[in-house]
Amino acid sequence: MRASLIASVLALAISQVTADYNQSAPFTIILLSQNSTLNGASLAACHEGAAIEGLCLAGGKFGEATQFTYNTSSPDDKTGILAYQLIGGNFNVSCPMQFSYSPSSNVAMPIIIPGTTSTLVGFDRIGRMFVMRYQDDTQPLPNNEETPQFRWYICQTYYGYPYQTLVWTVGIKAPQNPTCVSAQPVRVFV
Repeated sequence: MRASLIASVLALAISQVTADYNQSAPFTIILLSQNSTLNGASLAACHEGAAIEGLCLAGGKFGEATQFTYNTSSPDDKTGILAYQLIGGNFNVSCPMQFSYSPSSNVAMPIIIPGTTSTLVGFDRIGRMFVMRYQDDTQPLPNNEETPQFRWYICQTYYGYPYQTLVWTVGIKAPQNPTCVSAQPVRVFV
């Protein structure tokens, strides 16, 4: 009895959290790049560990492009949560994207993992995915100016497995990972 009461309360809490989001129609993510191999390629969720996905190039062992949604608190929000539906044998859960950082690298790896932690992203009027900069610390602070940043690359990475994945470069310098190639993610509604 107690277990079912706890499960009911947990289900109600989860439904209240998810009810606070406006969810977009499903979309895939394609890449725009001066690299002819990457230009037009799609992204797919790829296994990095137990219920952990990276954002790899679609095709081959990763299959077709993965469908994502974009969740915001309000339709007018400039940023929100990139989400992926993780489906298992007895579960189906919407998982947010978050950056995984290493203190010794300027490359952050987007991972998708169940939970409430996320890295907010946005999409400009032509569908390019960005991270919003709220302050420019290369200038005297405080300076509260919202500026979309487009610092995406495809690199050879290792989180749980060696893959070519989408990454974000932290700061204004080029990625220190020598395998990185500039590639702009763009959403395309299904």
